Amino acid sequence: MQGDREADRGRTTFGLVIPTHRRPELVLQAVESAERQTQPFDRVIVVPDGLDDPAIAALEGRRGIELAPIEKAGVAAARNAGSALADTDWICFLDDDDLLDPGYLTRIAAEAANGALAMNTGYWSFAAEAGPGDEFAATTLDECIAAARTAEPRKDLSYLRIEGRSYDLLLERMRGSMSTTAVRRDILERAGGFPHGFVTAQDWVMYVNVARLTEWRSLPERLAYFRDDAGSITRTGSPLKGLTALRAIRSFWQPGDLPTPPHRPLEAYAPYYRHVLEWALRACWRARDLGAYRQALSLARDILPRRRDRVTAMLPRWLRRIGRIARRPIRGGRQRGGPPGPDGTGPTTSG
Repeated sequence: MQGDREADRGRTTFGLVIPTHRRPELVLQAVESAERQTQPFDRVIVVPDGLDDPAIAALEGRRGIELAPIEKAGVAAARNAGSALADTDWICFLDDDDLLDPGYLTRIAAEAANGALAMNTGYWSFAAEAGPGDEFAATTLDECIAAARTAEPRKDLSYLRIEGRSYDLLLERMRGSMSTTAVRRDILERAGGFPHGFVTAQDWVMYVNVARLTEWRSLPERLAYFRDDAGSITRTGSPLKGLTALRAIRSFWQPGDLPTPPHRPLEAYAPYYRHVLEWALRACWRARDLGAYRQALSLARDILPRRRDRVTAMLPRWLRRIGRIARRPIRGGRQRGGPPGPDGTGPTTSG
């Protein structure tokens, strides 16, 4: 092993970190996709989130795979633990329900040689039974590869192309594909890795902090397969998740030791932050959690200083639709209050 490490010093090395929590069948597939790379990873580290996680038994003794279970602490802690173990030049990440195309690392390594410091790639979306948001039906890597040969891309991945304005555009919303992410180790360490204690938005915080140090590069090739999961954070919410997302946004605007690249003023991001507040308030309302509802509004004061933005997020959607209809110009008339805002929800004049 020592001889191998000595030899590695003369070339760029790549480690892969796979956090997992109680999904042994899926993480086995993720590991197999890592093992089938045309350019092998130097280290593949699987971090079960929980000392009794069934993935430990499922992967124990598997050659070339390092198991590093931790006490249950969440995906951010699992990713940080794996990153700390991976003494490679680059650290890549893969979620336990996603799969890498065999050519992923070859392409990442080529871009690293061209000077990139942080990057991700495009991806395909699949499910055992393809829904309206999926690009094909599949259950295994081989089925994904076969389907991708003839599949028509349906997802617009232009949101990933942020190089040149990475920090500014990431302040709006998460614009990365976590399961294709590759970051040079020193950049990830300076950025602080993933925030502990966050039940959501951990990847968004990491992306923003990395963007303070370098531009994110997005490779157009679709080199991963994202399994569509009806229980994912994009489809479900809870008061805690909503509050965490608001805290993440607030942290972007706090003073710190990292550089602050050029960006627009806070009010320019109001349409995006309103949507997050609306999502958080809906989750609190569904849970009948008045305390969390008040906390969400309190947090929102720092990121939505205009009271009108906060009130808009509080209104039911049907009421906002009525308001938009009422503001429509009448036959050659002029809409009151100025032109529509960036998201088309209302006038841009301050309130």
